[in-house]
Amino acid sequence: MRRGLHVALWIILAAHLPAAAAGLVDLGLLIKDKKIFLTFRMIDAFNEDIERSIASGLPVSFRYEVQLKKVRTIWFNQRVVTRRITNTVTYDNITKRYTLSRDIDGGIVATALVVDPDEMMRFMTVVSDLEVFDVSFLEPNSDYYLRVKGLVKERNLFLFVPWDQDSGWEKTYFTYLP
Repeated sequence: MRRGLHVALWIILAAHLPAAAAGLVDLGLLIKDKKIFLTFRMIDAFNEDIERSIASGLPVSFRYEVQLKKVRTIWFNQRVVTRRITNTVTYDNITKRYTLSRDIDGGIVATALVVDPDEMMRFMTVVSDLEVFDVSFLEPNSDYYLRVKGLVKERNLFLFVPWDQDSGWEKTYFTYLP
């Protein structure tokens, strides 16, 4: 009886797991004109479920959490500042166009209207030279790291257990030399 219950539970859980996990690659940063610019891309972010949601006209968002942390030797690393980047797509079935928007902490920084699905996927998964912080948060000659995690799909398992599909954290280290 117990073995059958365990098998049934594993089958239900397996049915809710994503086939391929999304991942972040090519994470980099550039400090220029007293601002920090971020670049990365997400791979394996689109699956049948997400494509079906987009095709139905529902708004679909990919969220990226960006944290700037100061490296400390003796104690836990200090979180200096956090930003949330949200890329959203909405497909219009009548005009056959994708409406795209990118915001940082709720403030719109980019919008686009495209027809090409590849262009839409690129907008949703590639962040290139996006200004995320200014250097006022940084102390000279100190070590820091920037870490980024992408959240592709939010959903609930059995309607009440949060079960997100995310990329895991990717990091890049740097020393701030003004």
